[in-house]
Amino acid sequence: MAHNSRHMEREQIWERLKQNTTPDVLVIGAGINGISVFRELGLAGANVILVDAADYCSGASAALSRMVHGGLRYLENGEFRLVQESLMERNALLANAPHYVKPLPTSIPISSYFDGIIGSTLRFFRLSQSQPRRGALMIKAGLTFYDLFTRRNKVMPSHQFFGKKATKHKFPQYRPQTLCSATYYDASVTQPERLGFEIIEQTLAENPASLALNYIRATGKGDGEILLNDELSGEQITIEPKTIINATGAWIDFTNDALTYAATSAKKRLIGGTKGSHLMIDNEELCEAIGDHMVYFENEEGRVCILFNYQGLVLVGSTDIRVENPSGMICTQEEQDYILKSLEGIFPSIKILPNQVRFTFAGVRPLPHSNSVINGQISRDHSCVDLGPLAGGSAPVRCMVGGKWTTFRAFGEQVADAVLTDLGMKRTHSTLVTPIGGGTAYPQSESQEKRWLQSAMTETGTSEQRMRTLLERYGTKAREIAFACSNLQDEPLADAESYTHAEIAHLVEVEHTCNILDLVLRRTTLAISGTLTTNTLEDISRIFARLRGWDESLRQDHTTETRNYLSAYHGMKQLIEDHIEMETSHVS
Repeated sequence: MAHNSRHMEREQIWERLKQNTTPDVLVIGAGINGISVFRELGLAGANVILVDAADYCSGASAALSRMVHGGLRYLENGEFRLVQESLMERNALLANAPHYVKPLPTSIPISSYFDGIIGSTLRFFRLSQSQPRRGALMIKAGLTFYDLFTRRNKVMPSHQFFGKKATKHKFPQYRPQTLCSATYYDASVTQPERLGFEIIEQTLAENPASLALNYIRATGKGDGEILLNDELSGEQITIEPKTIINATGAWIDFTNDALTYAATSAKKRLIGGTKGSHLMIDNEELCEAIGDHMVYFENEEGRVCILFNYQGLVLVGSTDIRVENPSGMICTQEEQDYILKSLEGIFPSIKILPNQVRFTFAGVRPLPHSNSVINGQISRDHSCVDLGPLAGGSAPVRCMVGGKWTTFRAFGEQVADAVLTDLGMKRTHSTLVTPIGGGTAYPQSESQEKRWLQSAMTETGTSEQRMRTLLERYGTKAREIAFACSNLQDEPLADAESYTHAEIAHLVEVEHTCNILDLVLRRTTLAISGTLTTNTLEDISRIFARLRGWDESLRQDHTTETRNYLSAYHGMKQLIEDHIEMETSHVS
């Protein structure tokens, strides 16, 4: 799709890559874990390069449930260290990225008091692989641990239990069998892809020697060197890094196949990914039924499902299906039916119509290879596997296996420490207390927000309503966006008035945005929020055409390819139907 999408910024980065053929570290894979280790190494002063065969955060890092959480159910597997680490990282993200990571009250509807006590005990001691059922006592025990793990750094309220009457009052449409409920706090992330890009942006600013480029495929040459292929232009360069980090997530084994190792034992299988699919539903009754809470519930199989209001729709998920090849994942009709049936189990009176599913997404969790019968019992912990050097060279390859989105910072820090030791370097400060992008100097109170808005409005000549929208969308980077728009004749996007032409142009020009999909899926929330229409897409493609010099034929090719992709991979079939209708009306 992105042929002829080269532009000046990309050309300059490519030229710098050509001059940097012996970097300290090459990080292959720019999902959130690769981005995290890139930051840790970059801030320590290492000469580090980050590449990805696709866009930044375009795999599992774009397909998460949008939760930033400790992992309540991981306690059943005895993963206390992981839960404690996750809760610490959740709290750090609430402090460091308050523009994207927000507290999320969570309700658990409960239909029994004693279910799961024996089963959970057996599972804890690895004596059972059955799917769990969880009663009030088991949930109480888990939430008590949750509170204990954060007692020294308590940033959110402790859990509460509610009886049948109080539960019925708060959530009248829960299934009639609901006996009680529990409420606890975790967090959600509004724009995980943007958060990832802001970390890259910060690292590049802090360490001018660091480089990051999307749409670059890395393969081994068999002589200790790595071939970097620009997927957009076909150009190639060869580099010889001192260390290589394979952070390609669910693609780790495929990447290892493309590298050439000195030892044949390095070919062992590391990943046993499971697919998770989600739906974005436009149903006002469902939206009102859950309010500002996430609902965390069991379906008939005992699998944990979630739903909460997100970007004006209701996000519902997810599935957990083993897959061999992570490429080209879609939410199948069978999975959609499964998720809707699970939803009906907890809200039986709410009917979801097929056309109310506005967007679907799926990704593969990069879980470690496991023989577990129950997918939910595969560890969500992370580890770094050293596969030794490439054939003909001395550069060791470290693979970042597993890990959940919430723990990306800790995982990156742990891997970076090992690499820095090899390089004779060390970290100079901790990112545990480092603000991320638009979370820097973010207003913490209503009065601070008012002062920030007033100052930004005065400096940029932007209206209060517009400035507030930008602050919500970009955090304190909103000032930069407002400046970029202030000197231009600006106008809102068709059918997506909260975005403007100048704003979109800025994202295309300065955020390594190579094609329309990068923009609508990852630099903005236009697609996942169901906001994107045929008219919006036409507007955006014209902005790209102006900036990239596309003629009308090429513009239409890009637009058609984008529309077809969103229909096939994200269930946005309405885009094609509306386009056909529009074309028909033009002809008539």
